[in-house]
Amino acid sequence: MNTLNLIYPDRSNIAYKSMLFPDGQPHIKFDVASIEQLNKQAPLRILARITNPNDLVMVLLAKNTLDYMEFEHIELHVSYLLAARMDRVMLEGEPFSLKVVAGIINMAQFKKVKIFDPHSEVSTALIERSYAIANHDFVKEVLAHYFSKYAETPYCLVSPDAGALKKIHKLAQYLRVDNVVECMKERDLKTGALTNFKTTTENLDDTTCFIIDDICDGGGTFAGTAKMLKEKGASKVVLVVSHGIFSKGTSIEFVDDIYTSDSFKQVDGVNCLSITKYL
Repeated sequence: MNTLNLIYPDRSNIAYKSMLFPDGQPHIKFDVASIEQLNKQAPLRILARITNPNDLVMVLLAKNTLDYMEFEHIELHVSYLLAARMDRVMLEGEPFSLKVVAGIINMAQFKKVKIFDPHSEVSTALIERSYAIANHDFVKEVLAHYFSKYAETPYCLVSPDAGALKKIHKLAQYLRVDNVVECMKERDLKTGALTNFKTTTENLDDTTCFIIDDICDGGGTFAGTAKMLKEKGASKVVLVVSHGIFSKGTSIEFVDDIYTSDSFKQVDGVNCLSITKYL
């Protein structure tokens, strides 16, 4: 499949140039001579990070240009989806941000939309002809990499909160892992404060705990969860997140190692795997 790579332009097999006008407006221009050599009936994908409104507009501009050039089958493959965490109205007076973003994407009428590990099923419910790409192969590669460095010891997969439970049990089934630890916490939606970290698991002696989740932003959930796991006897705590934002840095208390992908950005100082193979 031909790829317009908006994440890494040097890896795109469709040549283009992108820029911002002085007023901040994004713009894209294709190399017409090379693109005219492509089969316009064959599937073509736009590979994109949508981390901010300009990224979203760039995707729409690219799709509009390809439509004018009469490409018939254009897909959108998304490594990170803007507003995926705002999958409902959280508090009175706030927007349903994901619904707004989904409506904009739907207007472009892609033949198919693939999204890497979206926060919830609401994304695929709102975006037409969309499919979630699970984090299963990503986590499988993480485990292989980790145990290539360290002797394999008893380990478990950890769900940091109720929101991750459904995903982690599907992951455990895929990986054929029997040991799953379910954790809980309380969050004040008005202040964001996290409290009352707990789990029903009593003994984690000599166990390596892999906390699995979709996003790490500030890291408070994982610091609190890791502290609790260490108190239960965990020997190591490894954080595995599909999307690494790390707004407060990559040093998270009580976490011994971190794995993420470059779906949101290239993250230095941690194990950062390429997203391309999963899309």
